Amino acid sequence: MLQVNVKTEDLLRAVNLTVSVSEKKSTLPILSHFLIEAKDDSLIVTASDLETTIQETCPATVYSPGRLTVSAKAFHSMVRSINTESINLTEGDRLTLELLAGQFKTVFFGLAAESFPKLLDESDFVCRTLNSKDLINAIDKVIYSVSARDERYNLSGVYMTLEENEDKKSLRLVSSDSKRLNISTIVESVVDFELERGVIISKKGIQELRRLAETVDSIEVGVSFTCVMAKTPTSLLELHLLEGGFPDYRMVVPLNHDKNANINRLAFLECLKRVSLISDEASRVGKFEFTKDNLHITLANSNVGQAEESLAIEYDGEPLTTGFNLSFYIETLSNLVSDIISITFQDPKQSFLVTGRDDPGYFGIVMTSTY
Repeated sequence: MLQVNVKTEDLLRAVNLTVSVSEKKSTLPILSHFLIEAKDDSLIVTASDLETTIQETCPATVYSPGRLTVSAKAFHSMVRSINTESINLTEGDRLTLELLAGQFKTVFFGLAAESFPKLLDESDFVCRTLNSKDLINAIDKVIYSVSARDERYNLSGVYMTLEENEDKKSLRLVSSDSKRLNISTIVESVVDFELERGVIISKKGIQELRRLAETVDSIEVGVSFTCVMAKTPTSLLELHLLEGGFPDYRMVVPLNHDKNANINRLAFLECLKRVSLISDEASRVGKFEFTKDNLHITLANSNVGQAEESLAIEYDGEPLTTGFNLSFYIETLSNLVSDIISITFQDPKQSFLVTGRDDPGYFGIVMTSTY
């Protein structure tokens, strides 16, 4: 039966990294639990919602090996409240787990460990190392445009595909909600990355992958036909892929744009935020008027009023007026780092292409709207 002593800070790190995966309102009670396992010199904490499973290992003094499950929410809250240097965990009768920290003691009621979902075999995956910073930057540039509409199931995740051009590999992440499309590419750290076909990772899964990448300088990632597996020295993350095919995004990438506007990103972002303060759910589309070296943005709300602002830009094309959902540009600009962004376009009814000088491998496509 399980008996172990573990440093509080190590256990807290483990439960902090895993608790977000556990299901809060599942019809399967076991999915709202942690699997706690003690073996060798380690304590292993695992959480799963069937689609996403994460396992975190921390060093511990194991007096007796064992495994059982406890409520993830309650266990996480309790560990967060402990201020002693270490915690003792002891398995009791009838699937109970006693937590002892200094003069404090509590007992958790658990479920049978055999009911907990099992991880796939690591040997099924060929993992390659990716730079964590590159991966995080790529995810940040696409995750906000994942579709939230249930009927567009194949757009409810991030598409991952491997591109090869002139003997150079690049890992590409793509997302779309049918109103906009974002593409971000990792080039430098994917020399030996393997991916036989494009796959779709759920939004929750890609968020957990990002959270895990934040904890290390580099992360190992492998893909099978049904799952993505990510590894760090102490963590294992398993993401089941979404079924279905992602639309051919290349078909909507504009190739004939002949007009270009260069705009200071931060000035543009602040302008959009000010104008959008007057918006509500029914009035998010603003009027964009491009004239020589000037962009004038207007947004009207029949219940509140009207806001407008002019912005100095670099543009010498013909005057053009169109409409956009302001929040689309706000989200895009907030996740870029370039001082200057470029917007290219053909006419008021076609999509506009957004790129940044200091955001290599990224481009976004925003559809126009009726203002």
